[in-house]
Amino acid sequence: RLLELALVFSVCLAPALSVDRSNFKTCDQSSFCRRQRKLEPGSSQYRALLGSAKLIADKLEIQLINDKTKVSLLLEVFGLHGNMTRIKINELKPLKPRYEVPDVLVGTPTPENLQVTGQDDNTLELSLGGEGHKLLVTGSPFRLDILSGQDLVLSVNSRGLLYFEHLRARKDTLSAKVSSAVGNMWHKVKNLFSSDSEKTDAASESDSEIPAEEEVVKEEENKKEEEDEPGMWEEETFKTHTDSKPYGPSSLGLDFSLPGFEHVYGIPEHADNLRLRTTESTDPYRLYNLDVFQYELYNTMALYGAVPLLLAHNIHRTLGIFWLNAAETWVDISSNTAGKVSKWRTK
Repeated sequence: RLLELALVFSVCLAPALSVDRSNFKTCDQSSFCRRQRKLEPGSSQYRALLGSAKLIADKLEIQLINDKTKVSLLLEVFGLHGNMTRIKINELKPLKPRYEVPDVLVGTPTPENLQVTGQDDNTLELSLGGEGHKLLVTGSPFRLDILSGQDLVLSVNSRGLLYFEHLRARKDTLSAKVSSAVGNMWHKVKNLFSSDSEKTDAASESDSEIPAEEEVVKEEENKKEEEDEPGMWEEETFKTHTDSKPYGPSSLGLDFSLPGFEHVYGIPEHADNLRLRTTESTDPYRLYNLDVFQYELYNTMALYGAVPLLLAHNIHRTLGIFWLNAAETWVDISSNTAGKVSKWRTK
């Protein structure tokens, strides 16, 4: 009789302990997470134009170009005191400024001068401070390596997973339609009033003389394949929140390789082990503040807070990656013979 009562009690208690998974968004329910997870390593579309490099004391500026869309980005690399390096990537000519998170750092980090110590056709070498730390920027494909002496400590975009969705007007808006119509009209007028011999000259001069509208049309043709992917322009709704995407898809992602590190920690808050697990067969770790009552143990689902700081440690050194971005973020962790790899994706 006592056993029967215990079984009844346990059966009644089970539903109260279950977790409503519909409160937790998955990567499959996030279009930008799905898109970026499809990227294959080694297929980088970005080149660093080393000829555009500008070095101003503690800051290096280099343009990056997407060989597929022809959209240019601006890479800024800052040297900071204490063996720290800050990296910023933004559009060279954005449709509108991106949001930058204020009031996070308690003070301005002390700058450390960068100096060019070597260069060839595809590599730019810089020294960081006076302790043997170096930065190597590779042009094609773009890659940034941080070295301590002869030891490679961190590689940025070594797997070629940089993915930056530039802001742009929708094709079905009035401004986009006007730009397209003006560009097409100009093209017809130019062909109408140009003789066969003049067409060649006109073609060579058109890039410098005219018009931005025609360039917009060409850019739109280049972007067509990207925009046709599901979820890039459509509104997304999860629970009571709707993402309207007035400037189209705007996510970005970047991979960091940590050779020589077997264990990584951080990016709380998750109800998981202290040592982060690989996510090759699970959802990525999600950074998004949720006010939920129930959750599962040993799961990558988001909880009450989101701290975008990842730490790696071995017998020689400790390394940290701080991702300063307020948007929803997914972090994939993988492992290979060289060490750990983390891929960060932000909307």
